[in-house]
Amino acid sequence: MIDKIKSARIASVASLGLWTLLAAVTTGFGQEEAARPSPRPSPRAYSAQRMDREMVRVPGGDLIFGMTAAEKQAAATAAGVHPDRLKFHSDRKILKVKDFWIDTYPVTRGQFARFMKETNYQVLRNGWVVGWREWTRSWPPDQPGTEALPMIGVNAADAEAYARWAGKRLPTEAEWELAARGTDGRPYPWGNDPSTNACYEGHGNLSFATLFPVGSWPAGASPCGAMDMVGLVCQYVRTIEGRESHILAGSSVFHTQPYSRLVTARFGWVPDMRNYVSGFRCASDTPPPGDGAGEAYRAGAPVLPATLAIRNDLYLKEPITLRGLETTTLEVRVPWFPESVWTLDVPEMTYGPFIGANLWFPGDPQTTVNWVVAPDGQRASYVREQGEQRIACTAWVENGHTVRFRMDTSNIEGDGGMIRHVCMKTISPFFSSQEQMSQGIILNGAFVRVADGPQGFRPGDRRFLETGDRDLQTFFWSVPGRLPAVNHAVLRSYDGTAFVARVGPGPCRVWGNSSIPCTHLVAVGRPQYNEGQVVFFIGKAEELERIIKQ
Repeated sequence: MIDKIKSARIASVASLGLWTLLAAVTTGFGQEEAARPSPRPSPRAYSAQRMDREMVRVPGGDLIFGMTAAEKQAAATAAGVHPDRLKFHSDRKILKVKDFWIDTYPVTRGQFARFMKETNYQVLRNGWVVGWREWTRSWPPDQPGTEALPMIGVNAADAEAYARWAGKRLPTEAEWELAARGTDGRPYPWGNDPSTNACYEGHGNLSFATLFPVGSWPAGASPCGAMDMVGLVCQYVRTIEGRESHILAGSSVFHTQPYSRLVTARFGWVPDMRNYVSGFRCASDTPPPGDGAGEAYRAGAPVLPATLAIRNDLYLKEPITLRGLETTTLEVRVPWFPESVWTLDVPEMTYGPFIGANLWFPGDPQTTVNWVVAPDGQRASYVREQGEQRIACTAWVENGHTVRFRMDTSNIEGDGGMIRHVCMKTISPFFSSQEQMSQGIILNGAFVRVADGPQGFRPGDRRFLETGDRDLQTFFWSVPGRLPAVNHAVLRSYDGTAFVARVGPGPCRVWGNSSIPCTHLVAVGRPQYNEGQVVFFIGKAEELERIIKQ
């Protein structure tokens, strides 16, 4: 699938011409996607130029890398989850690492904005940023008062480009882990035990605009003096194992589980994906230039964020609304879930001659879709035709809490399998979980959480069973095959009071990814129907089960 994505992406670039494409699909300063946040004062002595010189020496030595199986079991037991939730943590080995230097802090927005202005570097806006960038209020990165916040929404290529410009490089994951834990094998940067003042420890319900200036948690410093190694923003590093070149190390403010704050945690999938937790820091084989003269950067004490609440008072009173985007993506907004958006990619991948949402390039007529949306936002549809081949989508709101959709195709080979290509992406403070805390199904009136069972695998893909590929394990989740097939997948809110159910027409297997949390259904048996629904529900699991069984 990855090779197909990359091939289609290259073909699309070739069809437009590189410079025409860049002009059409890049987002630069002045092209805002959301209102700028209120300016806030910068921490003391912030300077983008000086921050590039803020580095610490990491003494080399024998690195105790990763975790043992027993340590993973203990961490899982302490957190009350199945030990397979720690499959994305590195396995234990001893590695020799040479001396090097690493940035004291993750690269900030002020630094990245300076880089973009001096180089005219452009950040591609593709289908993988639809939905989350608006809520993070992270673009453009030169907004006054946000200079000291960590840069987010970059991919590995962006991080590598910045590092080259700064005369540095990205650290390997072994170097990053040595900087985070030293040579004594400590599981956290600050020591052997969890701490309540070393980084932010949230439990969900956070606005996606939540971030702290780098260095806000000095008690979390690592043995070499590196700050914010865990708990602020994930950081792209060069892999030492696995099929991909880069992976995300560390964790973010949006990770809720104690084992995600261990230095062994890894996230991510393909290195060209950008998401709301992806940042980076740089490394170097030589010390930074200059004598460090001048006042050193210091962040103020962190101001803890207020959490958001589900609006029960708006349930079934304010209407759900639909909006068609430039691609095959349908946007769903639900008033009783503030600062949330669901996107339905209908379809996600190329289907017949029609290019899907994940390969969207604005300005490319092959990927542009003309949606027709009712004035009240209660109905949306599109039709795409090429010769005798046709695909059409219609979606509508009914019963106040449900969005139904149907796909109709003509003269497309294998068109009975459309349902597996529909992807529901969730960007919500109440439901988005990269740790599988919200994903599951309802069985006999009870919510069955993915995190409580063994690691599942994407239906029909033997690579998961045969290779044990770490990169795939960090990305995908599924409901274990030992459970009976049901007609739905469910997200339960962190507080347990609300659900979002993606419902299919018959028995299905459930899987998705966690980088930008998504949900897929694969129908069991034949035929496969090209219709489905999403239910946005506040109440008890058994009440929802009655609805989705109808």
